[in-house]
Amino acid sequence: MGKIFRRIVSTLFIIGFLLVNAVSHAEIYTGEGSYVMSEGENLGVAKERAKADAMRNACEKAGTYVKSYSRARDLELEEDIIETMTANIIKLVENPHFYPLEEVDNLEGVLIRVTVKAQIDDSDINRWLKKDEQQKSELVSQMEALRKANEEQARQIAELKRQLANNPQDKELITQKFENEDKIFLSNQKVEEATRLWENGKYEDAIKLCNEALDLNSDNEFAYLRRGAAYSDLGQYERALKDFDKSIELNPNFNIAYHNRGLAYQRLNQYDRAISDYNKAIQLNPNFYMPYNNRGNIYSNLKQYEQAIQDYNKAIQLNPNSYQTYNNRGLAYSEDFKQYERAISDFNKALEFKQHEVIYTNRGNAYRYLKQYERAIQDYDKAIELNPNYDMAYNNRGLAYKNLGQYERAIQDFNKAIELNPKYFYAYYNRGWVYYFLKQYQQALKDFDKALEINPNNTNAKNSRAVCLKAMGR
Repeated sequence: MGKIFRRIVSTLFIIGFLLVNAVSHAEIYTGEGSYVMSEGENLGVAKERAKADAMRNACEKAGTYVKSYSRARDLELEEDIIETMTANIIKLVENPHFYPLEEVDNLEGVLIRVTVKAQIDDSDINRWLKKDEQQKSELVSQMEALRKANEEQARQIAELKRQLANNPQDKELITQKFENEDKIFLSNQKVEEATRLWENGKYEDAIKLCNEALDLNSDNEFAYLRRGAAYSDLGQYERALKDFDKSIELNPNFNIAYHNRGLAYQRLNQYDRAISDYNKAIQLNPNFYMPYNNRGNIYSNLKQYEQAIQDYNKAIQLNPNSYQTYNNRGLAYSEDFKQYERAISDFNKALEFKQHEVIYTNRGNAYRYLKQYERAIQDYDKAIELNPNYDMAYNNRGLAYKNLGQYERAIQDFNKAIELNPKYFYAYYNRGWVYYFLKQYQQALKDFDKALEINPNNTNAKNSRAVCLKAMGR
């Protein structure tokens, strides 16, 4: 009676925890930072380094609030999630305050001190927590990689300062090296801001900032990665692939870039290439759960369910809180093995982490196959409550009403599904059968004809039309 299951595709970007809406509340934190500028460094960039240090300080303070806020909602978040979340949602509320420059002889330079005032909004915390866990995981991984890159650059700067102190005659050459390091620093700063724009869905703005980052440093692997993700979100997969290729060329061990390129290939249905990239991402980081989940989705699409379940098992082992993976494994149990009780158990687990219309619909489908139609309808009701525009929930609830012989209610649901999606093949097909059972053959024929208009090669629709014509004596 039509395709009734839907896999929650783990993309670079979907939606996660559902929290109770609260009155928006903001906390303001003051961060202090400093930087010692040596001879040969640019004052403007040195101030940016001091400001970055102050923002890190403010983030550390704000992270304590984010942790307590999350715990109050029964969410025990890992430290890296809290750190990444805080860095991505904290906002400056006024211009940084720079103190007068201080010459410090024993530090061999000029001390730049600055304070910043930054704000954390409860509404932003909620929005971030609702993000898809996979997007969170990618952001955490990128932030960790950027942090290491920034630490390495700090070591480079310290080494240049040492060289300048020991070899003042090389000042001109070392100054040029400072300028190059400044460009790398400013480029990474733009990538961090582009990331904040990207995770807010401002893809075009993120691309613009990544372009600016690449103007400063054409070898910035993070800028290519982030721009590629933005292109993917815009459905510009070929451009995304070029950026992921470049990111991998610059860093052949960049596991996130392999994963993201694999996902772009997956969206283009180039499954062999996608699997190859997921394999590489897993090789580089066996504890990276996302490529297991997404490779499992490909195996499910290819109806290789045993391999899919193996991948889902590994993903759950690495991330026991992955509602997507529980949902997807439940689908694999349903679609191939007809193990609906095991599927329901997985859907139940998924719903512990995320109240999602797709999961309720999938569990409703399993109940329907077990002929527990009332329970199925309850799940479809919940799916529609969460998303009144979810056409599949109306179609499948219509099927449950049909199974109960409640044909008028079934027709109402099929009507709604068609209203939401005028090209919904299964809604026309299923409504046609209800009209057939009601002996309204002319109406049934119209629906079967419409279904065939949408999908001319569907054998079931052709056969149903023939049955209808026979009943009409034609």
